Amino acid sequence: MRKTMILGLALCLVVGITACKKGGEAGADAYAALGKYAEIGPVMDKFIGVNEDFIAALGKAATADDVAAAMNAVTEKMAELAPKMKAIGEKFPEFKTQDNPPAEMKPFNDRIEAMMGKMMEAMGKVAPFMQDPKVIAAQEKYNQVMGDMK
Repeated sequence: MRKTMILGLALCLVVGITACKKGGEAGADAYAALGKYAEIGPVMDKFIGVNEDFIAALGKAATADDVAAAMNAVTEKMAELAPKMKAIGEKFPEFKTQDNPPAEMKPFNDRIEAMMGKMMEAMGKVAPFMQDPKVIAAQEKYNQVMGDMK
């Protein structure tokens, strides 16, 4: 079950290795350096922020209820992002194979890779709760939403 969740997140993050720039509230000018990928920046800011919040919530989780609540919260936010992430994947098919991300995306790719390391740590901490029925139900919803991003 844990491997499924990690794999689902990893697949989503691979799609997500598109664009991101911290501090996206600065507006469209903050993404000008991304060139043709500038429109992706705001979506990726949100995507990465949601995942960072999820990692923080998992890091604080002490019970199965905490884990399920964190998963339900991220699922709700990712459901809003799913159509946008899917549209990015369709418009920019080069992001589906991230062996060599575009040079403009390197800083964002690095940020996502660092986030993946933190996610693996957080998942290790919550592993004891992964067999709880509430967590299983939350994970199933999460996996469905993450699958919608492909």
